[in-house]
Amino acid sequence: MILINAFFIFSFQKEGLNNSSQADVSILNNSQAYIFPIAESTYLPTLNTTIERPTLSAKSAIVYDMRSSRFLFSKNSEERLPIASLTKLLTAVVVLENLNLDDVVIVPKEALRVDGEKQTLYLDERIRVRDLLKMMLIESSNDAAYALKYHASKSGIDPVRDKTPPEAASADAPEVHRTSNGIDIIGLMNKKAIELGMNNSIFHDPAGLNDNALSTSEDLLKLVNYSLKLDSLWPILGEKSTVVYSVDGRIEHKVDSTNQLLGVMPDVVGGKTGYTDGALGCMILVVDVPGKNDKLVSIVLGSTERFTDTNKLISWTKKAYSWE
Repeated sequence: MILINAFFIFSFQKEGLNNSSQADVSILNNSQAYIFPIAESTYLPTLNTTIERPTLSAKSAIVYDMRSSRFLFSKNSEERLPIASLTKLLTAVVVLENLNLDDVVIVPKEALRVDGEKQTLYLDERIRVRDLLKMMLIESSNDAAYALKYHASKSGIDPVRDKTPPEAASADAPEVHRTSNGIDIIGLMNKKAIELGMNNSIFHDPAGLNDNALSTSEDLLKLVNYSLKLDSLWPILGEKSTVVYSVDGRIEHKVDSTNQLLGVMPDVVGGKTGYTDGALGCMILVVDVPGKNDKLVSIVLGSTERFTDTNKLISWTKKAYSWE
């Protein structure tokens, strides 16, 4: 009788264990659909809380660790603000994905001195898309941004899905926005923003001169993460200076970066600056974490001291966090 009872108890426990295990497996399988994969979940830089956070003039700021997918610093990261020439990073993405870099652009009068101050191109100058891209990103040329916009809008321009740089090509690349006059760069920019989940952003011009265009630090981080996949983009943003020429070689453009931290701060991959009276100083900077196969992304918006704020953020992050 004792043996029978013992067998019954053992059988009951085993059956319960099996049912429990099956339930656990079922729950695990169901829950896996909601787990967002992290490449290295154990990689977590640790914070020394005794080191005081930096005081910034910026209205909004973030520092993001790409390898761990963590925000290491955040201030008003969801506040919608004008972003000035940081807009050109999105313009560059759209250009890389939809225009032929070898196309020759004939500079129209509508692309000259568009900000009412500085003229960086010449009427009817013939210059390639790739060189306008460098001028737009390195020296933040507003004329170059508008020259690209007007070139795209010309009737008969070919979308270059078959000519897209390999790093920008994808099977699910968006269809080119066409109007009766050609490609709508602004439409493509807003469409790309939606695709990237930049739900608090809107864009009105290719240069960022219109302060009614708004974004957030968090939205811009999504753009930076995407743009880093385009191998030809960030090397341009890391150039301190270069020279580009008109197609006939008669016009020389000495292009100097607006990024004052290049060559000053160590480990800089590249960056983009922006400024209007309404937006104040804005800046995106990407820096390497030496020896860690990692990058930090710093973004400041609405700053009266964009370079100082950015330097403070990166210096504090490297001091306050340990990657060991």
